[in-house]
Amino acid sequence: LFCEALHRIEHLLKKLLPNSYLRIIAGGLIVIALTAILRTTDYLGPGMQMIELFLEGHVIPFAFLLKILFTAVTIGSGYKGGEIVPSFFTGAAFGALFGSLTGSNIPLCAAIGMASVFCGVTNCPVTAMLIAFELFGFDHYAYYMIAIAISYMLSGYYGLYRSQKILHPKLGNSQKGAQA
Repeated sequence: LFCEALHRIEHLLKKLLPNSYLRIIAGGLIVIALTAILRTTDYLGPGMQMIELFLEGHVIPFAFLLKILFTAVTIGSGYKGGEIVPSFFTGAAFGALFGSLTGSNIPLCAAIGMASVFCGVTNCPVTAMLIAFELFGFDHYAYYMIAIAISYMLSGYYGLYRSQKILHPKLGNSQKGAQA
């Protein structure tokens, strides 16, 4: 969802506003309007303060969708910035919500969500695993590994970076690779 939103909003904005200067102005105005409507700056910037809240067990329903929207409009309209930390935000927010809805350990679910979404958007399961171990330790390594494996498999050939090439198929025995 994160990757698809980034790519589709970028495509839509380029189609509606071919002039890059107008696209940047429109994107900025959309972000300002969304910020005013929501009356919060929580979804601006990378969102490290929010990630910390999710990892402490706080839950904000739909925060993951709002961060996807803010990031997609910002990047899609031509602003340069990061996609990685917003993917951590999205994962932690969704994980916290999932933990809350299922009665699970919310901070653990937020951590698993962070690692899983990072893996899904980058198609880098080993890096996601190492980041999870570095940030959260080895106590729940099996949960991280299972979630990362599922995320990698289910993300298909979608990714943040269109130039990324996945040389070997994720599923099946086909000898033919695919592109992200």
